[in-house]
Amino acid sequence: MYPSAPPLHRRRLLAWPLVVLAVAAATVPGRGAAQTPAIKVAVSGLDAFRCPAPGELVVPSEEEARQAAQLGATARQAVILGDVERARGLLARAVSLDSRSSSLAYQYGRVLEDLGQPREAVLQYCRVLDGGGGGDDAVDAQARVDAYADENRRRIPASALEAFGSGVAAAGEGRWAAAEEGFVAASAAHADFPEAEFNRAVALESLGRAVDAAEAYRAYLDLRPDAPDAIRVSERIGQLQVVPGGLPSPGSALALGMLLPGGGQFYTGRPLGGVLLLAVAGGAAAAGFLIEETDVRCLRAVEPGQSCPPDQIVGRTTSQPYLTWGLVGAGAVILGGAVEAFLHARGVDEVEVAALGGGARLLGPSVQARGLGADVRFFRVTF
Repeated sequence: MYPSAPPLHRRRLLAWPLVVLAVAAATVPGRGAAQTPAIKVAVSGLDAFRCPAPGELVVPSEEEARQAAQLGATARQAVILGDVERARGLLARAVSLDSRSSSLAYQYGRVLEDLGQPREAVLQYCRVLDGGGGGDDAVDAQARVDAYADENRRRIPASALEAFGSGVAAAGEGRWAAAEEGFVAASAAHADFPEAEFNRAVALESLGRAVDAAEAYRAYLDLRPDAPDAIRVSERIGQLQVVPGGLPSPGSALALGMLLPGGGQFYTGRPLGGVLLLAVAGGAAAAGFLIEETDVRCLRAVEPGQSCPPDQIVGRTTSQPYLTWGLVGAGAVILGGAVEAFLHARGVDEVEVAALGGGARLLGPSVQARGLGADVRFFRVTF
């Protein structure tokens, strides 16, 4: 048995604070945040899915093609044995070695589909069709692309689209009252129409009806909590909440807080708290992923602090000792932030606890900025 040398290479990657600071800086609202957003002209999802234009395919070497075919055969065996995750890893490597193989792309697409990743699978089927070959694989790939396109195409009644177009035209002419009427009619004709709700909010804001605009923005987020502009819309709601009566939706605050660290705080008009929670959760997760320890096994024992000669190394083991704690910490921050946003949206920042008696109170989660620092509290009891 080989003597085990002490850990000879231990590296701790401490670049994550810079990553967190960059994310936080990018999230801080700029001067332009106070401007009324532009209306949404396009309605996404009306056109059926189309395969992207084929990219340039690199011709593999004979060795790369051989390795790719061997990986594909091993992946088929893994699928038979029920190890689909292993098959995915093998096929990902195979298609990177031989991007021109239609059979490997089809095999990879089927595995991705089995793992519940339909869009990624369809992109592989598109590669099969780009190859221009025939056969059963190409026929089945075309059928699966067509089924995906049909399933994911949005079907909005013509009356809703016509009302939406009228609203967009009126907004372009600055007739905001008519625009608001058009977007209301579009939402009435089709309940799941987030673009109409967003544009209605912009029209209401342009008419000076800040409270109604905030409610319309919330309706937009209720329909599309995962929208790419959810953070910006949440910030806008917070800016409009200076007008009394603009109350956030607790459900939306909780959903946004669970989807994105600090999303609930942005939604309830507290962007600094959102930035802080995003930085803390991101830092905890990054620390877990980026801090690594590498142990080197050497043929002979070496003195502490000395390196094993390269020709004496028999193995390396890399571990992430803080991964679990980092993910647990990030999850706790996300959960705490979401609960705090939910309670804040309900207007509940102090929960009376009768069991404590007297003047005892249980204070809910909160995030408060103090100069360049912050106080993050989950629960606090006062007497």
